[in-house]
This record gives sequence, structure tokens and C-alpha cells, in this order.
Amino acid sequence: MIKTKLTLGTKLELELYDANGDRIVPTLISQFESILPDGSMEILSPIMEGRIYPVRRGTHLNVIYEKDGDLFTFAAQAVDRRLEGNIHLLRIMPLSGEEQIQRRYFFRFKCVRDVEYRTFAERETREEERGDFRVGITKDISGGGICLCTDTKLEIGWHVEGRLKIHQAIPFIGRVVRVINVHDRGRYSYENGIEFVEITNMNRERIISYIFEEQRKLLKKGWTK
Repeated sequence: MIKTKLTLGTKLELELYDANGDRIVPTLISQFESILPDGSMEILSPIMEGRIYPVRRGTHLNVIYEKDGDLFTFAAQAVDRRLEGNIHLLRIMPLSGEEQIQRRYFFRFKCVRDVEYRTFAERETREEERGDFRVGITKDISGGGICLCTDTKLEIGWHVEGRLKIHQAIPFIGRVVRVINVHDRGRYSYENGIEFVEITNMNRERIISYIFEEQRKLLKKGWTK
């Protein structure tokens, strides 16, 4: 039996591949539920755009999760699907031992949330010298960063002190890694990719849990339609 660090409720990201080894869909989100006597696991069936995504038997996938600030992955194969009450479950069989990965795999969730932010060039800039906070909105969020929509152009490489408004204000320090001009798309003229460079593990987990919670809400709405 392959050992992992998974525990009940661990958030998962799933990469699905076809027989040719090509990605089938964007990264999906799920949650670990249990391990069975034969070494297989049950996880929540992943959702895509608020609906259950039907993973076919035999589909190969990479399972990615975070534990104590580190990222791990293992290969698996879809075995079966079942419905328990209103809960859709997917049974998978691990095909490899888990390994720690350095790349920041984080599911991006499209949502609009307020962000208070201010920018500064040097990381060592004192708080009182960082200027006033402005207000922007997110285009998407993840445990690794956000896409921040602003009415002024940010500078690639600069730092961003921000407070992401979800259930509570999540403070972070980020770095601008991408800037896209979108003047023809409404009030906000720029989409800025912000990578977190300073955020507590607790607050990162709060973001990931919030994403999962919102995905579950979308899914429940789908059930009631």
C-alpha cells in the first residue's frame, strides 16, 4: 500500500490525462475522503464550472496537495464512481509513491473580490513610506497569488502590500509578475498577476479553504436546478 500524508478533508488538485498523455481539462479541485483496504482511495468527484466532472474509469491523473506548507504529488488511475446520498465520490488507485514538488501548483478560482493594495519598489521600504491604499478587485484567486484588476498600471517586479477581502481581510505581500492592458473591458484598465511572496500558512490555507467552499456552493446550486 502506498503511503501518503493525506488526512480527511485535505484539499486536492487533479490533473487529468488521456491515453496519449495529453491534458484533458484544466486543473480540477477535489477533497480526500478515505483510504480503502485494497489501497485505493475515495475522493470527492471533482467539479468544473460548478458541476460534477465525469472522470472516466481508467483515466490517469496526477494528484497534488499541500501539507504543512509543502507540496506533494502522486500518480493515480480512476477506478470507479459512486453516489452516497447527495455526495459524488470518485475511487482512485495510486500508481506511484508521493514526491515533494517545488513548483507552485494552485487551483485558480474565478471570482470578484475587493482588494486594498499599495505598491512599492523595494522590499525593504518602510510601511510609512509605501503610500496610500487603493482599491481594486480580483479576477481570480489561488493559494499562490491573485489576478488583481486595477485602474492604474503596476510595474513588473514591484511589490504589493494587500488585503484580500474574503470572509476576513487576508494580508499579504506580493510581487507583480505580469501586467496586461485591458482598456476596453470596463472600469479597470489593467490585469496584474500578483505572486505571493509573504503570507502565513494559516492565511494561505484560508484562501484555499474559501475556494473550496465557494466551489461547493456552486455545485449545490447545480443540484437544486
